[in-house]
Amino acid sequence: MKYFITGGSGLLGERLAAVSNDNDELTLVHNSNPKENTVKCDVTNEKEVFESVERENPDVLIHCAAMTNVDLCEDEVELAYKINGDATGYLAKAAEKIGAKIIYVSTDFVFDGARGYYKEDETVNPEGIYAKSKYEGEVQLQQYSDNWAIARVSVLYGWHSARPNFTSWVVNELRHKREINIVTDQINSPTLADNAAEAIFEIAKQDKKGIFHTAGNDAINRFDFTRKIADAFDLDDTLINPTTSEIFVQKAPRPRDSSLNVEKVERELGMKMETCTESLRRMADMEKDLY
Repeated sequence: MKYFITGGSGLLGERLAAVSNDNDELTLVHNSNPKENTVKCDVTNEKEVFESVERENPDVLIHCAAMTNVDLCEDEVELAYKINGDATGYLAKAAEKIGAKIIYVSTDFVFDGARGYYKEDETVNPEGIYAKSKYEGEVQLQQYSDNWAIARVSVLYGWHSARPNFTSWVVNELRHKREINIVTDQINSPTLADNAAEAIFEIAKQDKKGIFHTAGNDAINRFDFTRKIADAFDLDDTLINPTTSEIFVQKAPRPRDSSLNVEKVERELGMKMETCTESLRRMADMEKDLY
């Protein structure tokens, strides 16, 4: 199967390439962060999107590219909607034109976090520009494509050759014996990028349509998740200090509990979404092979 993957130099794009089958043909797309074996395409340029998609003629588009800096989105509102919303619409139109399937990677932040353990069919209520712009991407996807799927992730993490994410940042800080302050009152379903990538490929290969929560199989607060990171990598968890959102103030609103229910993915795709303990052990084992 032939894939066109936006955000090809990002964490999820890189891990999609890592877990893909040898007979899969991948076109990894970058915009501002080129990497070896990636091609240039500005997804906010509609003409460039159509030309690139028509040229590559994939069976499936996987749209990972996004503006993911939650606080920066509050300052760069127009850019956030352009990248997270309009670009998704352009890609959906391009996919529809060539008869390709499109899978859009969205976020747990489309929920307000009032109760957690959300199922795919529950009402969304995004708060903050990042969340609203990502949901706008979901809306435009469904508006312009008849063959679409949405893969929602939560606190995506894993090994990435270019930029740190929450988990790799924690590992680095603790290895350097630096104390870190982590909130106890934000609950998510942390997702190993490799596991999410495996689920996304299953959605493509089984030609599934609709919304899927391709997230970790946990509801855990950031502080407890960080302690699990320390345990998996044999690091000193006494360096991790608990704090709250009231004290550790961030510009953009964060859902208090945006954990995701993954029963649909496991049932319909016939695969397992890993717990934090399983994924962090996998990530620790992976480090020995990667570095």
